[in-house]
Amino acid sequence: MRQLLVAAACAALSLPVWALSTDRDQQIEVHADRFNGDEVQQTAVYAGNVVVDQGSMNITGAKLELSVTPKGYRKAVITGSPARFKQQRDPKTKGIDEWMHAEANCITYDEERDTVTLEGAARISRTENGVRKDQSSGERIVYNLRYARSTIEGGTTDGKKNRVSTIIAPRTKEAAEPRNQGARLSPATNLTAPK
Repeated sequence: MRQLLVAAACAALSLPVWALSTDRDQQIEVHADRFNGDEVQQTAVYAGNVVVDQGSMNITGAKLELSVTPKGYRKAVITGSPARFKQQRDPKTKGIDEWMHAEANCITYDEERDTVTLEGAARISRTENGVRKDQSSGERIVYNLRYARSTIEGGTTDGKKNRVSTIIAPRTKEAAEPRNQGARLSPATNLTAPK
């Protein structure tokens, strides 16, 4: 039961939007200082220096709680200061090594709602060859896997609303050029009458 519960919840964390497609076929390794499982309640708790690896996916935190609801849906909650997630993406461009990174005080995967929620100093970023390209941050980030939609909330500090932040890298020269180019125009130094 323990292996099944852990495999089910961890595989669910291997988010298809962010994932290297071969990661789901890899074994899952969970390491922690302590483990407590309850087959009747369908729960597993790992505590103390938790590390989860599956292919390129790496999750770290202080505590990992896995559960299966009575309806059969999986839920995984990892907490830490912060909890971290990183995973390589399938290559789109030759020579570009792209990774997704996420961190927050709490990262929750909810299969029933089909969401990943990052709460408490939440940040998601994308890197190419180790260089950060895009990043979003706020107090709470909710990503809906079913509809590929996200919501970022700024939260409040001392009664004052905090703002959300997004950094978007400039497009490369190759990406900025139109794909379907017509005839190239060149500047003229003089005007001539049409023929």
